[in-house]
Amino acid sequence: MKKFVLIAACLSIGVGAFAQKSQIRTAKNYLGEKNYEKAKAAIEEAVNSADTKDDPYAWHVRGTVYLAMQQEPANADKDYYNEAGKSLKKVVQLKSDYEKDDVNNKLFAVAIYNYNTALGAFDKRNYEVAYKHFGEVVEIGELENGKRFAKNKTLDTIAHQSALYQGYSAYYANKYDEALTLLLKAKNDPIVKAANIYLMLADVYEAKNDEANLMATLAEGKKEYPNDKTLVNRELNVYIKAGKSDQLVAKLEEAIKTDPTNADLLFTLGIAYDNMANPKDAKGTDLPKPANYADVFAKAEQAYMNTLKVTDKADYNYNLGALYFNRAVIVNEQMNAITGSSSADIKKYDGLKAQRDEWFDKALPYLEKTVTSLDVQATSLKGEDKNTYMGALVAAKEIYAKQNKLDKATEFKKKLEAVNK
Repeated sequence: MKKFVLIAACLSIGVGAFAQKSQIRTAKNYLGEKNYEKAKAAIEEAVNSADTKDDPYAWHVRGTVYLAMQQEPANADKDYYNEAGKSLKKVVQLKSDYEKDDVNNKLFAVAIYNYNTALGAFDKRNYEVAYKHFGEVVEIGELENGKRFAKNKTLDTIAHQSALYQGYSAYYANKYDEALTLLLKAKNDPIVKAANIYLMLADVYEAKNDEANLMATLAEGKKEYPNDKTLVNRELNVYIKAGKSDQLVAKLEEAIKTDPTNADLLFTLGIAYDNMANPKDAKGTDLPKPANYADVFAKAEQAYMNTLKVTDKADYNYNLGALYFNRAVIVNEQMNAITGSSSADIKKYDGLKAQRDEWFDKALPYLEKTVTSLDVQATSLKGEDKNTYMGALVAAKEIYAKQNKLDKATEFKKKLEAVNK
């Protein structure tokens, strides 16, 4: 998920003409003296008075008082901005055009305070708090059907981002209905739309035991983002979790019969067999290999090779290289399990080492090709492309180290460090 930089919410709080009502005037006087407690007491009396409770000026002053209090360094950890926001929204409700520029300026500051608080809460996994404060940003951005801040691009952007992250917060807080509404809206929002939203929607539907919408959402996501491997893997995992791997494979193989040069279908078939050969749990932890490991491994290998015959792409090369590399790792683990030093143990160790090195030798050309394909744009890679590039670098570097090709291992290590800067 994206990380956002906290935005400074600084503005000068002006003290304009005195109000006609005595308590409002008193509050203004105390505000000018920075006697906030007395200013607060006076303005609270004004907004609770029958004479001035519907006076936009009274609420404007109240918002100004609370925002001025918030901006005092000693109050950095307070939430006076909440009361400021209530007051300023009340001004808009009572008289939309009242001191509009100043009210908008102050509402923008309130939105930033809420946004920063929401981000902090989200990072700390305090999702209930994040949900509330992201919602406040959205509410401000949507004032007057979004027209009030239509020209404020910064607020417009963070309001859209807040709606998305409010959806994420709702999911993590187990508010699935709220999350669904927000995420369905976000997936079609050009400002924030991304493949990850489909993954989160899939999680929501899974939590709600709605398999039909789960599969439909993943299918839509794959159509919208055909090169995103996470969506493909998510769909595959749904089938695997449901014990329907054979159904998925049959479905793909049937489709390939009618469209044998469709790289997407061939690649997905390879991933399906790869996942069957190398199963993982929901947290990504390796599970025991299946009894038919050699068979599904061979089918994954063939599917990846068939894909590369159609289209030679970085991620296709990477997956085949990774398949071989992971096979070598399994053999390496068997080598490490040998603790004896008898001639039989040494013979067994040497035999496994030869197998391991053979798998490494098979993996290396595909990993090197992946790196070569992506090298030119290495510093600008993002998302899955960046993960593919880094994965290839890590694996190739380890193979070179095992082969005692230290110059090449160092070269790939430097490439990896450059990407991580």
